[in-house]
Amino acid sequence: MMIMSINMSVNTNIEICKWYNNSSSPVMLFIDDLANVWVDLNGNGKVDLEEDWGYAKNEENSSFTFLNKKLLKLFPYIKITFFTPVGIRVGMIENSSIKSISKMINCDEETKKFFKTIYDNPKFEIAYHGTTHGKVGDKSDDFVQEWEIFKDLDEAVDTINYGKEIYKDVFGKHPKGGKYCGYESNEYSDESIDKTGFLWWCRYYNRGIVDNKNCSIGGKDTNSITNFDIKTFGENKVIDIPTTLDGEMFKDLLSLNPNINTLKGLVKFIFRRYFIYREIKKIDYLLKNNLIISIQEHISPARDDGRRQTPNIFDDLDSLIYIFNFLKGKNAWYCTCIELASYVYNRENSRIVEDGGNKFHIEYKDRDGLEHKNISIKIEGARYILPPSGGAITGNAGVFNIPIQNGYYEYC
Repeated sequence: MMIMSINMSVNTNIEICKWYNNSSSPVMLFIDDLANVWVDLNGNGKVDLEEDWGYAKNEENSSFTFLNKKLLKLFPYIKITFFTPVGIRVGMIENSSIKSISKMINCDEETKKFFKTIYDNPKFEIAYHGTTHGKVGDKSDDFVQEWEIFKDLDEAVDTINYGKEIYKDVFGKHPKGGKYCGYESNEYSDESIDKTGFLWWCRYYNRGIVDNKNCSIGGKDTNSITNFDIKTFGENKVIDIPTTLDGEMFKDLLSLNPNINTLKGLVKFIFRRYFIYREIKKIDYLLKNNLIISIQEHISPARDDGRRQTPNIFDDLDSLIYIFNFLKGKNAWYCTCIELASYVYNRENSRIVEDGGNKFHIEYKDRDGLEHKNISIKIEGARYILPPSGGAITGNAGVFNIPIQNGYYEYC
């Protein structure tokens, strides 16, 4: 590779696209807490539908089976980033009367194989989501999220490095990205991520600051464009991927049994079409402004405090189907977080240099361990590109998806 310190640039003839394949928006489904956990809500000693967080693997009533049968069968092109606590994930309260099982993801070979099979599927990514997820108290409101617990930077870094080794034991590699548990963090959190080698991270529930200015987990960016776009943080410029939509956004509006016993529920029922239109506009806004579409969910609603975890793929199935039906036919790029982060890194660290005679080369700042080394470019009037490695790459309306290679490209 031609290694040098550079930034993305655009010359007069060749344009680097903002997103892969010159898409309007990347689309990702975020599913939290795929973990080796089962909450036996009814105490019958067997896994029933909605109780599983990953412990039941591919069994009939497992959440992963439900996801595949009910959503991915309809939309097989969806890509998902699962956020996984790698250790013994705690419940919500101490001494719960609701029985549960929680084990590490590397507790036995069968469990390791289940998670590794998901990891190896190109439709999925398993990202880091802490070790235990947090610390329980007497009441649900006493729960403290994992990154809020750390009393100093060393404790945070040591815990992350411990968790990364568990992850590596299962997947053979260290994680490239992850998310703060509950989107909660403290003064040491960002630096702990920066110092432990992550390429990307999810810091905030960015939709929250738009819907509620007092949202404590939504970040501080109130700009309707930059809040839903990529940022970086830390000395190593960790790529900050925003969370832009709630998977339950259409849930109440599509319900066959709407709650009309409250004034709020009655208003929503009467003006249902208007409220659906208003939610659609949120998605449309992201598409029209080439912003991130990332949909937040949980793999199960089951908790040991008797409450129901929201959002979750069971309650929100109709809402998710509505979202993905709306996105059909749109110029969307379905990807995982690592695919998005890799593209952003490539985009920001590549420069096209024209060499005359319809030839160019790419100046690129390489990064160790980056697996997806490609870029999308636009050349008006070009039909195909001959890359340095040989062969021919055909374009679509002048857009080409090309590998980043050392040497000269030629376009015709």
